[in-house]
Amino acid sequence: MKNLKDIFYLQMAYALAEKAKGWASPNPYVGAVIVKKDVILGDGYHEKPGHPHAEAVALRKAGSLSRNSTAYVTLEPCVHWGKTPPCVENMLQAHLKRVVISAHDPNPLVFKKGVKKLKQAGIEVSVGLLEEKNRRLNETYIKYITKKLPFVTAKAAISLDGKIATKKSASLWISSPQTRKYMHLLRGEHDALMVGINTILKDDPLLTVRHPNWKGKHITRVILDSRLRLPLKARILSSLSRGKILVFTSKKASQRKADALLNKGVNVIPLSSPRINLKKVLSWLSQNEISSVFVEGGGQLLTSMLEEKLMDKIYVSVSPKLIGGKEAPSFFQGKGSDLIKDSLILKRTHVFQIDKDIIMEGYF
Repeated sequence: MKNLKDIFYLQMAYALAEKAKGWASPNPYVGAVIVKKDVILGDGYHEKPGHPHAEAVALRKAGSLSRNSTAYVTLEPCVHWGKTPPCVENMLQAHLKRVVISAHDPNPLVFKKGVKKLKQAGIEVSVGLLEEKNRRLNETYIKYITKKLPFVTAKAAISLDGKIATKKSASLWISSPQTRKYMHLLRGEHDALMVGINTILKDDPLLTVRHPNWKGKHITRVILDSRLRLPLKARILSSLSRGKILVFTSKKASQRKADALLNKGVNVIPLSSPRINLKKVLSWLSQNEISSVFVEGGGQLLTSMLEEKLMDKIYVSVSPKLIGGKEAPSFFQGKGSDLIKDSLILKRTHVFQIDKDIIMEGYF
């Protein structure tokens, strides 16, 4: 019975943590619930960086009633000062009887230290219930904090015969309006969107978050442009109020064009190589607190990401259309595998349908 109650209240804490998706980055998504004698005294989640953590919000709501209560937390409470005080100190001052923690925090500053401090204070601590749920919810944070790299997700819209455009480069629209709306929903969960310059030149997109669920959401736009071909009249340059624009370029790029883009408010980041090194781009983003990247194309960028094994996750929408043509670009090009056993394999796949499109979600 105790275990069932623990699961129930932890599920409630996770429902709160889900609300932080797309907003709390680069911090983890965390929810907390304070319970005594089956009465919920307080709940909360960490909304945004600099805002109070989930435990602090829940304990503030519970007030003095939190004495001898049980706290349910989706992630190990922090023990260090950041933009907010250590959560463990708040929990000790609340005189809790028991703390149920779903998973340890992989951050070396916190890992097992929060649990240890609670136990030293005589508080009963349980760890590990619904841990897999936390691993999925905080997959971005876990990679960012342990690998010092952003979590990379890509999306691709393809025809039934694997094409991403016609032989004349027409790609609007392969997927249905409902599928595109879903992809816009996914956009908002990320810190940054990434495209190659060919996508800008071909489609002239805004790359903003426009789904109604993400009102007020700003997102960083990352453009890979080795020769600085980004037009000064590109539509994206009119949307700086919706998020930063970072243009990664090579040492061969024109300084005059770089200055013109800088005057427009664009951040131009030259790399010390004739070609753009994707690993260096991702490392730079991580160092600047970009913990998740949504790669939206084009075909060359997707292929490079796959060949260099820099992608963590992908959404492929397959529409019931046959485009045909040897010259029509396919989703994954490059050198290709000689043998089937050498091909890239998606793991932990999930397949579902939107309108007439089939969506496959999977991990590498």
